[in-house]
Amino acid sequence: MGLGEKLKFERVKRGISQEEIAKRLGHKTNSYVSEVEGEKIWPAEEKLKIWAEVLGMSWEEMEDLILEAKLEELGISDPAFTVMFKEIPKMTPEEKKSILRAYEAVRKMREKKKKT
Repeated sequence: MGLGEKLKFERVKRGISQEEIAKRLGHKTNSYVSEVEGEKIWPAEEKLKIWAEVLGMSWEEMEDLILEAKLEELGISDPAFTVMFKEIPKMTPEEKKSILRAYEAVRKMREKKKKT
């Protein structure tokens, strides 16, 4: 499940309309929200912060959704890895991003080797 799908799940669970989120984000229609939820675009961090407020989520909860989506995008579906990654208490968000980039680079190298 990508970030857009996760955002839609959380929105529906809370009974919030796309129009309500769009309005708070400064959009006149719900097309932007629809595109995000449809996995066509990835929202900027500033928009995600507003989105979290509308959903009644803390920024930390939103960061967890983002992390889960990025891990799944990389093909990491092991819940234990995801939990471990979230629970590392002293790791900064930048350090977590660095680990994800390194993992993605290794995965891409392995895919190239398989093709040759």
